[in-house]
Amino acid sequence: MNINPNMSWRRDALLLFLAVLLFFCMGLSTRPYLVPSEARYIELPRQMLATGDWLTPRIDGVPYFEKPPLFYWMQASVMQFFGAGEFAGRIATALLAALTCVVTYAAARLLYGRLSGLLAATVLATCALGYGLSRVAMLDMPVSLFMTSCFVCFLAAQHTGQRHWYWGMYVAAALAVLTKGLIGMVIPGLVIGVWILFTKRWRILAEARLLTGLIVFLIIAAPWHVLMARAHPDFLNFYFIHEHFTRYLTDSHKRLQPWWFFPVIVLAGLLPWTSVTPHSLRRLLQTKGIPQNVRQNNLFLLFWIVLPLLFFSASHSKLAPYIFPIFPPLSIVLGDYLAGCWEGRIAARALRNNCFFIVALFAAIIAGYYAVPLPVDANNKLDFATGISFTMLIPIIIALAGLLYVAVRKSPAPVLIGALVLFAATFDISTNTIVAALDRATVKPLAAVVRERLHEGDSVVAYGSYFQDLPVYLNRNVMVADYLGELEFGATHYPETQGWMISSNQFWQLCAVTKRPLYVFMKKTTFDGIAIPPNCRLRRLANYGKTVLLEKESK
Repeated sequence: MNINPNMSWRRDALLLFLAVLLFFCMGLSTRPYLVPSEARYIELPRQMLATGDWLTPRIDGVPYFEKPPLFYWMQASVMQFFGAGEFAGRIATALLAALTCVVTYAAARLLYGRLSGLLAATVLATCALGYGLSRVAMLDMPVSLFMTSCFVCFLAAQHTGQRHWYWGMYVAAALAVLTKGLIGMVIPGLVIGVWILFTKRWRILAEARLLTGLIVFLIIAAPWHVLMARAHPDFLNFYFIHEHFTRYLTDSHKRLQPWWFFPVIVLAGLLPWTSVTPHSLRRLLQTKGIPQNVRQNNLFLLFWIVLPLLFFSASHSKLAPYIFPIFPPLSIVLGDYLAGCWEGRIAARALRNNCFFIVALFAAIIAGYYAVPLPVDANNKLDFATGISFTMLIPIIIALAGLLYVAVRKSPAPVLIGALVLFAATFDISTNTIVAALDRATVKPLAAVVRERLHEGDSVVAYGSYFQDLPVYLNRNVMVADYLGELEFGATHYPETQGWMISSNQFWQLCAVTKRPLYVFMKKTTFDGIAIPPNCRLRRLANYGKTVLLEKESK
């Protein structure tokens, strides 16, 4: 198949954006918000709309200073018109994810050509972590878009000689900072700085408009930080020291993982392209017979992948989505390798072996799932054993059979790539259904029970835990008893929150004297171990997953 290398950039970008967006939007509202992270990033913009305050982020009315507000503003702008339903809450992420694929296409086309660009965008859209993060309202996709845009603007300035691209670099870095803090400038600065050092292209420092670029950066990134510092005296210390340096250097957030955590996440997140990745990365290290400009491009991509990986691996706070900023450059490397296979410059053997690897891996997973006996209820930790029906797996099994067929037939590279893309799309869409069936952490079904009964003046209490999606699905604040967690800073520094952030004793006193209906959410483990006072007669109204809903009726 011949891919016209001169096809219009704009036409490619538009068609690619629409196709990827359609793919990301399929089934976008079929499952509840994931807790805790996704529900948190819906509650924050909901609070902005409820209070009219777009400066101070809040959760359940409690000031929350962990992250800057750009993504909250985007979410609130959408939810203002379409509500807090799952589709409206996730569509901004899907749009940003589609744009990330387009920007990745632009970078790959700039470096290696149109086919490499199209395939790089395809890899990013279909890999497990790329697709997964396109469907959740979290910060990792938005910050990856802005950091990738920063790198692409820098590369465009080098390849076109047009210095105005540096303005885009500073704007993108500022937007990244406004999305997730200092990493928005630290990661691009680290990669670009090390690349300049290794290539000795010192002229870039003179032509990159450093002074005026810094002014542009500050005009965008500084105002919110300045206004927050004026409105909240404790903001700067908590936001910069605690949330950046303490989080990175200590285990204060209880997210310590081994050094190999992110490499494993990368390999799993790149499925179904995992076993091709080592072959594609090996090409970055080749120097013999490679033109100098291509070697410099390869070196830039290598630094773009390795330096953030080392940076995040050194952190004492690790969550799987944190590493997504290196997936665009990985997709570019894979896209160029696949383009070489497509055009016959590289043997397709690794692609065929990748098909066999995927078939063997998923066959083992499916066989193990049904062959290994598991207790149906072991403290509710293995409820998933009954959550997946064989019917849900049929599309994946058919796609695996297709992969095996084209691999055995030794089909040409375009057919192998097409089969892998079809498998990835099938697996991604089917997994969305499976995740919905397995989700027992949400309180959405219990919130629906309360919503049918709730009247103005009734009390809703989260006891012993804070259920991130509860105020979202009730569209109102809730009382939190005997729990602080991530709300501790806001609850202890703002006395007004003591009206609804209460102790265990305050809750039982309220329960004893209230004449209004009272609805209490608590974990089953808490309910099983608690002694309910006789003057607070709570009855179990419903339960779902690991959560119990209790009710005290009005007298």
